[in-house]
Amino acid sequence: MKHTSTRLFALLFALLTLLAFVSCSKSGPAGSAGNSDSSAPSYEKDQSGLVNGDADVPINAPDIADRKIIKTYEINSETKEYDAAIASLQQLVADCGGYVESSSTSDKSLNNTSAAYSRYAQYTIRIPAERAEEFVGTVGTLFNVTSNNSYVEDVSETYYSIEARLEELQAERDSLLDMMNATETKQDYSLWLTVSQRLSEVRQEIAVYQGQLNRYDSMVAYSTVKLSISEVLNYTAVANSSFGSRLGNSFVEGLQGFWQGVQNFLIWFVGALPVLVLLAAAAVAVVLVIRRARRKRKQ
Repeated sequence: MKHTSTRLFALLFALLTLLAFVSCSKSGPAGSAGNSDSSAPSYEKDQSGLVNGDADVPINAPDIADRKIIKTYEINSETKEYDAAIASLQQLVADCGGYVESSSTSDKSLNNTSAAYSRYAQYTIRIPAERAEEFVGTVGTLFNVTSNNSYVEDVSETYYSIEARLEELQAERDSLLDMMNATETKQDYSLWLTVSQRLSEVRQEIAVYQGQLNRYDSMVAYSTVKLSISEVLNYTAVANSSFGSRLGNSFVEGLQGFWQGVQNFLIWFVGALPVLVLLAAAAVAVVLVIRRARRKRKQ
């Protein structure tokens, strides 16, 4: 009995020792190092660019590098040398690699009777986007710019959505073409007709989306400059908030208005002079007739 108890005790002790050894080998230095960093788990990037273990968390998701930016400029300007300024503008457009999309002009020459007869032009000009700022700056040297506004529109989201939809439609078109080529017309006419109708719809949608992309590409590549040009006798004074400048400008404008009024009167008088001479002659004739009539009555 004593030997049996000793053997059982030795066997139990050996089993406990083995379990302890296995437990220590699992929680050795490498395991303890891993536990110490449990508060800051490391993520690895898989081939799809997402974080392992969390498919909804992208790592270093890049922004769209090629932004689709549309720039528009609206400029109001004046000039005293209308013909020379228009010629310089046309040369500037050509030098910048742009073109005139549309234009409208009035051909009445400026005179001293009224500013309503001044010549006026409106241009819609397309300039390569990389040279638009240079073009606008040079316009300021050719004309007296009274207002200059610019607008920026980011159409990147819309552009790339259309582009993705276009790729889907193109893939569907290719599949439909393969299906039509693999279909025997005589045996599967109904299927062939259905595929043909869908193919026609897809092609129409592709044309619409491709047209939208082409339009955006043109607007992004070429900035739009809306330029208005007025022929004037005197440039519009630049606004200044100081009292002295405002007072001086008011005095100068008063003199200019007075002189303009004198000029207008002289021009009107010269134009009306023949009529005034005829009226004066008629008045003298009437006076002479009346005098003669009075003399006859007295006699």
